[in-house]
Amino acid sequence: MFIDSHCHLDAYEEYSGETLDALFARLQAATDAARLNSTNSAAFPIPDLSSQKSWSSSKSNTPDPNIRMPEAFIHVACDPKDLDKGVELIEKYSFVYGAFGIHPEYVSVTTPDDEARIAGLLKHPKCVACGEIGLDYHYGADKKIDQCKLFERQLSIGIDSGKPLVFHLREADEDALAILRNANLHDRNIHVHCFTGSPEFVEELLSLDANVFIGFTGIVTFKSAQNVRDAAMLVPYNQILLETDSPYMAPVPHRGKTCHSGFIPYTAQMLSDIKKIPVDELYRQCRENTRQCYGI
Repeated sequence: MFIDSHCHLDAYEEYSGETLDALFARLQAATDAARLNSTNSAAFPIPDLSSQKSWSSSKSNTPDPNIRMPEAFIHVACDPKDLDKGVELIEKYSFVYGAFGIHPEYVSVTTPDDEARIAGLLKHPKCVACGEIGLDYHYGADKKIDQCKLFERQLSIGIDSGKPLVFHLREADEDALAILRNANLHDRNIHVHCFTGSPEFVEELLSLDANVFIGFTGIVTFKSAQNVRDAAMLVPYNQILLETDSPYMAPVPHRGKTCHSGFIPYTAQMLSDIKKIPVDELYRQCRENTRQCYGI
């Protein structure tokens, strides 16, 4: 069993044109069929990532035998205009939980009312985290000061809520570490989602005075992402979370397609190869890590 610990379900519908009801039914049907057809005790078939062909985009419409239905989803609402949709999703589906925050890319359009709304949403009984919040200098390098101020304000809101914190940290290592080291993170659960940084950065994050979990997406399967695989090697396996950041960054061999949560087995297999542990053990440990981080 696994949980997609970070996805954007509303954006999946928008990008793919497929309703969530249809997606969930399709993933469940694939899971049920695999269980019926299984001839051994393995939880999932092992995706083939060994060939050079696996590194290229797949445009085939052939059903993928590795696709599975997650046990649950953590839907992340991080655009001020999509907060109501986030509430709608977590109240409609019993297996969907929510995280609410403001992504740094919306720093120019965020209002004090939006930030106050986040504080209120963190009290929702199915809200499990504050996020994603943080810094992104890849696209927002011209707004560094404003991003840092927004991050600090939301970090304070999240800490006051007592909920886990979900961080988006992209190409902003020094400023991110300075802000985090200045915050009272003692004994806080932190999910650094979609890690794309260096091994050195992941070591700095793991040394914070907090319960730090590092999330890996399909990026870890990309041929160009050796830095992410090197970083994953350094993360203790009891601090790894499985996620997709759906609908973005589908793993090889589906790179270029709209990503959905059923693709997690590809990320899991790559991480099990990196950590040199059986994939079933990786699933078991990551499921426990999700419980430790989010309480679900």
